[in-house]
Amino acid sequence: MPEAEVSIRLAHFLLQRKMATSPVRVAIDGAQVKTGDRIHFELVSFMKELGWTTTQASGSWQATYMNKCIDGAIEIHSAPGQGDVTAALSNGHTLIAEAKKGPLSRSKASQEYPLMREAIGQLMTIENIPDKPFLSIAVPHSPKFAELAERWRRAPLISQAGIKILTVAQSGEVHGF
Repeated sequence: MPEAEVSIRLAHFLLQRKMATSPVRVAIDGAQVKTGDRIHFELVSFMKELGWTTTQASGSWQATYMNKCIDGAIEIHSAPGQGDVTAALSNGHTLIAEAKKGPLSRSKASQEYPLMREAIGQLMTIENIPDKPFLSIAVPHSPKFAELAERWRRAPLISQAGIKILTVAQSGEVHGF
């Protein structure tokens, strides 16, 4: 599952469940979408599949997206250093999530460990932290990611730092809140 999909599905989940106020901001590096003539992730098409549309000019993926069935907006931008998904949560906290791509099935090369460690490292080095932060990492929901998430949620320093490990399923469900 691409990182952009993980981030967008998390934003969609937060607004669909009324867990966040609008807009939910999603940072996507342009290289995740396209490099040269090669398209890596059909962002606008993916947003449409989920019911999100924009009034931005055709071909522009950086935009504010609205959904007729969900109250709120998803603002997609490419500003670095703020977290991949940021949102004012309904409980007064501010979600900051670092997202990672990853495989949906087990493989011999375990990419999951370094991807989760990298996300935790990125989260710990964000410079501007709001009052009442809800710090989290978001990774695809796969057997290996789910197994690691369950184990690492109980790790003393992750627990003490208040970091939530969220797994995001292609069905749209998010586990770990």
